[in-house]
Amino acid sequence: MKHSDPFWKPTLILTACLLILISFTSQAQSSPTNSITVSGSATVSAVPDRASLSFTIEQRGNKLSSLKTQVDQASRRLIDDLLGLDIAEKNIRSFQLHVYPRYENADNGKQRQSGFVVMRSIDITLPSLESYDQIIDLALAQGVTRVGQIRFEVSDQDALYQQALQKAYQSAFEKAQFLATTAQLEIGATLRIDEQSMSRPVAFQMAEMSSRSQSPSLPGEQSIDARLQVQFELLSKD
Repeated sequence: MKHSDPFWKPTLILTACLLILISFTSQAQSSPTNSITVSGSATVSAVPDRASLSFTIEQRGNKLSSLKTQVDQASRRLIDDLLGLDIAEKNIRSFQLHVYPRYENADNGKQRQSGFVVMRSIDITLPSLESYDQIIDLALAQGVTRVGQIRFEVSDQDALYQQALQKAYQSAFEKAQFLATTAQLEIGATLRIDEQSMSRPVAFQMAEMSSRSQSPSLPGEQSIDARLQVQFELLSKD
């Protein structure tokens, strides 16, 4: 029997494809993929390799202009010494100048002004710790009043975190594999990965010091943590 309609063959093929698609969809809905979800965590430790610190140069007295001159001169000497140790200018910040009135208690119980306090903060970033102790001793020898906000940090934190992620995934895979083997099943494809948490190392901060440092300084280790939740396909052993 011949059909005069020129579109009957394409229509028949399209109808067959739709029936096959509906059949596969029905089977997928009636037979959900068996899976197992496990968590994995890992920690990577590293020794800090850079530091940031702050020096304070302070003068007290009655003549404000003279106090500022003394602070500026001491700051200039310290900066020159730091540059002499190959500390780049971009890693030295000295723009913070503070001026405060100084008060003392009078005999009548009231406070009265007794001069001024002039302070300049010099913040330094050290891309390496090679000259750390030398810089501390140099600053204190130059008359720095206070050394504070010393922070040790790990520079390449992203690469270390990626290592922690890899180890966390491996931990999750081994856990899922053990459970699947116990249930006489096999692990298939990875269906889902959720990053649950990320722990960056907290920069270690030393207490302020006003005397000569005790060399050498050891910053210790810092930890970077990663935690994942991973869903794996479960397959029956054939």
